Amino acid sequence: MSAGVIRTILQDFHGQIEHGSGATTEEIADCERQLGVRFAGSFADYLQSYGWLSVGTNEIYGLGAEIGLWRRLKEMTLSERTEMYPPLPSYLVAFYNDGFGNQHCLDTRYVVDGEQRIVFWNHEAGPDQTPKFIAGSFADWLRQLIAAE
Repeated sequence: MSAGVIRTILQDFHGQIEHGSGATTEEIADCERQLGVRFAGSFADYLQSYGWLSVGTNEIYGLGAEIGLWRRLKEMTLSERTEMYPPLPSYLVAFYNDGFGNQHCLDTRYVVDGEQRIVFWNHEAGPDQTPKFIAGSFADWLRQLIAAE
């Protein structure tokens, strides 16, 4: 999947969009190393092309320059893994808070057709929960977010 897919999805949104200029290869590699994961597919494309993103009132965590602490992918994921209860499993990368303490996450355990699936981590469900499937890719998740906006 190319970054053009995400660009096309964003063109369908008629509200306000803000984004970065894309994360560097070094920033992405540092984040992967510190989180112990590998980004693939449309999520990797998103980080490289945009870095971070705001769609309407929705703030999607990311990487790059001029990004607020509350939107930093690495820091927010590490916080969810070490400071919150239930702690986020190490295979999940939080990239969106729904405003109620729940996280939409990249599930880095599997890559299917070049994509990592998106799951919902419920902060009230306990540490042994099975995260709920939301979308087959970050691009599909972003389409759903824009359709609901």
